Amino acid sequence: MSAISSFSKWLLKKLRAEKKAKILVLGLDSAGKTTLMKYVKTREYQPSIPTIGQNIDTLNFEGWGITIVDVAGQSQFRFLWDIHYAGSSAAIFVIDSADIERLPEARDVLKTHIFNNPHLDKIPVLIIANKQDLPEAVQAPLLIQLLGIHIEMRDRTFTVFDCSALNGRGVYEAFTWLVNQLEMI
Repeated sequence: MSAISSFSKWLLKKLRAEKKAKILVLGLDSAGKTTLMKYVKTREYQPSIPTIGQNIDTLNFEGWGITIVDVAGQSQFRFLWDIHYAGSSAAIFVIDSADIERLPEARDVLKTHIFNNPHLDKIPVLIIANKQDLPEAVQAPLLIQLLGIHIEMRDRTFTVFDCSALNGRGVYEAFTWLVNQLEMI
């Protein structure tokens, strides 16, 4: 086992004992990652601009001190994702469920950076089917099939929630699921 892996495991154990977590938020550009994180923190919609680089913020949720690492989703910034894998307690992958044309790209990025990522293979994954307020949004059951999540994640702890960062639908329930998973680790 490498020194980094040993350190990551030690750090995760220590953070769990103190009810602290580092949650990595990934997804394609314009999926609504930053808007979703702002909603979780403030419990209301706040417009946001595209993230360049990363946003790191903290929040308290259900007794947990959570550090949110929201990393830009544009392809030219995805190299930044690698920096944040180690020490992550959970991962959130946000999908614009109304952008049907980009679902294949979202599937490929999800597979490469979450499903097949050895740094994230032991942590819970929350997949957010965002923008459910739009009429063309694909709901979670169909999204699971279209992205092959049911096959790729069969040995992993994950779920998919229909959400809207605009009106808050499903956001609280999704984060409650994630914190409950952190309690079980």
